[in-house]
Amino acid sequence: MNRSFLLLAAFALLPAVAAAQQPTEADRVSPFAATPDTVVTAMLKMAAVTSRDLVVDLGSGDGRLVIAAAKEFGARGLGVDIDAKLVNYAQRKAVEAGVAERAQFELRDLFKTDLSSADVVTIYLLPTIMDRVAAKLAAELKPGARVVTHDYQLPGWRIERVHTMDAPEKDDVTSKRIAELFLYVVPARR
Repeated sequence: MNRSFLLLAAFALLPAVAAAQQPTEADRVSPFAATPDTVVTAMLKMAAVTSRDLVVDLGSGDGRLVIAAAKEFGARGLGVDIDAKLVNYAQRKAVEAGVAERAQFELRDLFKTDLSSADVVTIYLLPTIMDRVAAKLAAELKPGARVVTHDYQLPGWRIERVHTMDAPEKDDVTSKRIAELFLYVVPARR
């Protein structure tokens, strides 16, 4: 085969390769990284989730947090994610767990999600967007709503409690064997 032809063919493929390597919106907000089950339970306990609560997980990934809120705590849950494959997977897992009526998942941009009825919001997103998330929460959440973040703080928010725990499962993804959880409570409006 002609070398010139091979070189032209390789150059023709470069735009497709470059496009495939471009970060997606999901990568910019937070690439999927499963929260270890022990951390999920700790986050829900830290928020004192009850059967009266609506738990919203922003960037819900495989759905494990919302499913656990429904199955272990009797809460209603909504998971939102911008990855259709993860949303479909989470919906199937909720059916398998027998909690599909209480654990809903939607393909949606977290910044376009109405949080006004949430009692608890859980977050495991990249620190680069936490300032935008903090502003959204402050504008929409009702007083008394609880927020638990995993590893990254909400800038400008008063932390009610910090819980650090061993999470060796995270070593594969983050090279960090601990999880830091931060609890916030929305203050009364002035």
